[in-house]
Amino acid sequence: MELAEFWKLIESMGPAPEDDEFKALTERLATRPVADIIAFEDHLAYLLHALDTQAHARAARARGDWFLYVRCRAVASGQAVYQAVLDDPKQLRRFAKWEAELLLSVASEAYERGTGSPWVHESPVSYETGSNGDGWSGSRPPLLWRVLLGVARLLPRRRER
Repeated sequence: MELAEFWKLIESMGPAPEDDEFKALTERLATRPVADIIAFEDHLAYLLHALDTQAHARAARARGDWFLYVRCRAVASGQAVYQAVLDDPKQLRRFAKWEAELLLSVASEAYERGTGSPWVHESPVSYETGSNGDGWSGSRPPLLWRVLLGVARLLPRRRER
């Protein structure tokens, strides 16, 4: 599946999709070849990863999972809206009160419905908040990294002989 086809599927839900539109998208995707379902997930991951920046998080005034779900809403709103948000992080602020978490499960549910097998695919990039190192460079690391670094400092150090 090419990126243009991904956007065509996304935009078939309309500019402000609700639960029923996500379910319908899942059903449409479930009828497609497995390669298309995997490509859909990978396109989604890359698009969400690109929005995972400190500038976008500040603009949305969101953190953690909520920031991820707000980024999903920007993708679910279509290619033109996504591009505007990518180009100008302040545009993400209008989505700060809405989310589209259901977009994250479209590919996995479509795969399981279409094949009867469990979803095991892992995309080449992570869309989790803080995973885009370039988008957060020069800023304070995301909370998870700060916690892990703090725990690492508490561990006994190995002494060299």
